Amino acid sequence: MPLLMSQSLLPPLVHDPVRLDALGTTNLLNTPPEAEFDDIAQLAAIVCDTPVALVSLVASDRQWFKARVGFPLCETALNASVCAYTLAEADLLTIPDLTTDPRTQNNPLVIGEPFIRFYAGAPLHDPNGQVLGSLCVIDRKPRPEGLTAKQSDGLRRLARQVTTVLRERQLNAEMRATRETLRTSQERLTFAFAASGSLGWWDWDIPGDRLYAGAQFAGMYGVDPEEAAAGAPLAAFVGGIHPDDQEWVGERIQNALDTGGEFIEDYRLLRGDGTLTWVHARGRCFLDADGKPLRLPGVAVDITDRKRAEAASFAGEARLKSIMETVPVGIMLAEAPSGRILLGNRRLAEILGHDTVYASSSDAYGAFVAFHKDGRLVEGHEYPLAQITSGACKRAALEVLYQRPDGARCWITISGEAIEDEVGATVGAVVAVSDVNDQRAAEASQDLLNRELSHRLKNTLAMVQSIATQTLRNAASLPAAQEALAARLIALGKAHDVLLLGHSESANVRDIVQGTLALHQDKAKRFRMSGPNLFIGPSPALMLGLVMHEASDQRGQVRRLLQHIRSGRCAVGCVQRGRRGRISDGVAGTKWATGRPTHPEGVWLASRSNVAWAAATSSSATRPRASIAR
Repeated sequence: MPLLMSQSLLPPLVHDPVRLDALGTTNLLNTPPEAEFDDIAQLAAIVCDTPVALVSLVASDRQWFKARVGFPLCETALNASVCAYTLAEADLLTIPDLTTDPRTQNNPLVIGEPFIRFYAGAPLHDPNGQVLGSLCVIDRKPRPEGLTAKQSDGLRRLARQVTTVLRERQLNAEMRATRETLRTSQERLTFAFAASGSLGWWDWDIPGDRLYAGAQFAGMYGVDPEEAAAGAPLAAFVGGIHPDDQEWVGERIQNALDTGGEFIEDYRLLRGDGTLTWVHARGRCFLDADGKPLRLPGVAVDITDRKRAEAASFAGEARLKSIMETVPVGIMLAEAPSGRILLGNRRLAEILGHDTVYASSSDAYGAFVAFHKDGRLVEGHEYPLAQITSGACKRAALEVLYQRPDGARCWITISGEAIEDEVGATVGAVVAVSDVNDQRAAEASQDLLNRELSHRLKNTLAMVQSIATQTLRNAASLPAAQEALAARLIALGKAHDVLLLGHSESANVRDIVQGTLALHQDKAKRFRMSGPNLFIGPSPALMLGLVMHEASDQRGQVRRLLQHIRSGRCAVGCVQRGRRGRISDGVAGTKWATGRPTHPEGVWLASRSNVAWAAATSSSATRPRASIAR
């Protein structure tokens, strides 16, 4: 072959990788002839009145002809390609005489067979705008005038038709790929629906009122699977919905149609055999260009087991709440590790003085205001609930002085324990809160009672010692002393019965005084008692007994009075407050004015409830001046 055309003159687009990739994507190179391309080439030759027409694709190393008319070769090397120059043209490339153009004068096809002389070509673009080659016409003689306007326009139109054919082929290829992908997806989806056993699909053609569904969905609603596959009216499926749910489910469906929105609902199905099931249905309404409902596809899943589990869980929670509301202590539940408070019972609110604080985490436990025994504020992390949910321990307890919203404070104990899963990990915590105010008050009362009993015991022992001393001193013989001591100890016990047991009913004042003074009645008629027969209630009676007991013990007024009496008697009398008079059968000369004795050796013993008791001696011994009344 003669002198080769220098490839250095070829446009850079020839070797552009993006263009070459686009050409490869068409899958046209080395393919058999196709009628649509052959027809275009034939029409180009007719329109332009040329013996040769080609649909040329320019590759990186050659030009290949998808369709050709009047040209023997199916491809040529790039050094023989005139179409390569068309790649860089925005419109037609026309060369009236190839022997005079510097780009083509040495072209092998110009200087040798078939000795081409005229060339006109229109660029060929793919659907994305990449140039692939040209639609060209060739003549073996020069055409100084080139193509006519009509011929040029026809060549452009035919070139655009090649682009249209390429677009259709691309769309067809994409559709085939899409159909294959869809077929694969449908097979997988069908298998998934069948394998799940609880998931069904539907697609409702709204204008035609035909609902197409899979076998699983049809079985849920009691519709024949073949009828559902062919398409059945919506009413056929609505009949499977529980009668109590049909109305409101219909309203939700209509709302989806009106808004072009989603349909997401849980509702019940009632089968012909009376079996009740639950489904979760989810679909979406699609509208046409005019905004009218077109399709509503979706899926439904059987959630009967989940609903049963929820019902069982709710029943368990109800039982737990019922139990929590009956226990006499406050209960609080929290999850781990966050410490978020989940539940608190009514007793807890009663103890704390406010509703349960549903803290989002243990960091918010500072909302509880409490103090340690030493007065320090309890920090949030110190509460047993925080310690357990953080994983610091499995059990914890704390006693604090809690401050209620109204400012009142009460002592409470908080005892908590971890809630663990099957592997022993802490998943929550429960604490019991108890009001220990009454317990602390009882402990204080018990302590006071212990101290009082200790005091009384010491006094009693001192009195026993005094009685024994007095009895032995005045006794004529040891047997007489034993008898007198036993009698006095019995009297002492009776007096203490008054002190310890009190009086459940009214008591005679004379009996209380006489029972107490009987301890000191070591000589006949040593005490002479007078006054009205007066009955008083339990509280005054106990008070009088206490006063008489204190007055007659070792340190009492009567004891000191008796210590000054070597002989004679002691008169004990009773008058009402505010009255004047004398003690009948008492010591002569002893007067009582406004409730107090005027005798110099008188002793004021008791003054309660409009009653006054007093004692006076008939001895001229040393006169004590003392009073125990207030």
